Amino acid sequence: METWRQKIGIAALFFCLLLTAAALWYCLFGYGGGEKKMEGTFVQAEEVIRI
Repeated sequence: METWRQKIGIAALFFCLLLTAAALWYCLFGYGGGEKKMEGTFVQAEEVIRI
């Protein structure tokens, strides 16, 4: 019984690591959907300074 608990624990650990890696990958490369337009208050302030 103890070996089954260890195997389930190791499988859960790898599953959590996989989910963490997938979330990190999505945060780094998934946002935006291909849209690369910059927006926000800093960008708006910079555009005002350029004009």
